[in-house]
Amino acid sequence: MTTIIPAGRREFSIDPAIFDLLPAQGSVELQRDAAGKVHHYHTHPVDEILLIISGKLAFKWNDGERICGAGDTILLPAGTLHQSEALEGGAIYAIATRPPAAAAIGG
Repeated sequence: MTTIIPAGRREFSIDPAIFDLLPAQGSVELQRDAAGKVHHYHTHPVDEILLIISGKLAFKWNDGERICGAGDTILLPAGTLHQSEALEGGAIYAIATRPPAAAAIGG
């Protein structure tokens, strides 16, 4: 059954940094990974932007690795081979995707 919960029941706000991730048309995904969750090496056909909201990720890509925490932004051009693992306490992050920058410029 569909239920509508009136807004008056609680306050709701979104950090402006999340709005900055929104493409002209599209969405931002909110991801929660429990400690130890691994997203094994993979690529995307689109540019990907991750904004770490809380916790920490061990992040690896083609030619580097880094521990990323709250407030860090990860910019991944389309085709970048990458992997992440949520560290102790897990991690929450926003993910936005957009057409590759080269395609956006050319098309």
